[in-house]
Amino acid sequence: MILNEVCKMDLSKNNAPKEPEVYTEDKTMQEMFIKTTGRLNRLRYFKRGLVVLLASLVIGIPALMIFSDEWGNLTSFGNMITTIIGIVALFPMYCLDVRRLQDMNKDNTIAKVSFVLSAITVITAPNDVDVFTMDTSVAIVYLVNSAIGLYLLFAPGTKGENKYGPDPLG
Repeated sequence: MILNEVCKMDLSKNNAPKEPEVYTEDKTMQEMFIKTTGRLNRLRYFKRGLVVLLASLVIGIPALMIFSDEWGNLTSFGNMITTIIGIVALFPMYCLDVRRLQDMNKDNTIAKVSFVLSAITVITAPNDVDVFTMDTSVAIVYLVNSAIGLYLLFAPGTKGENKYGPDPLG
């Protein structure tokens, strides 16, 4: 009986202190924009958010020009295309938001709220372009989503390793 217990013991384990994990830099586009694991510091979050914004503008502005009538109003097809472009751009931002929250040692609930609010904004934006005449509920969505974005941009991350991985600042 004692022999069975001794055989089950893992003698390879030692009580040496655990080496801290080292942050590995994202190398591919997929790792930079589509990955939802690991941590992302404020500067990388800002830079990658700008890349997503610029990419959606580079694709969206020509679409606006192509699918507008002679008065500058979007056609129904153009409205659909620009909405699809906006929704597609939301996914990389959601992934960036998740990683930024993980840097702060928080779960992705805020990122989900931001994604839903951003989707509402994208879907209603073609109808409420004028800030002064938009519906109050849409204005509240804009404000809440802006507050979430500012929080993600300026709140500091957890120093050192947390449950989501090593500190991206080293």
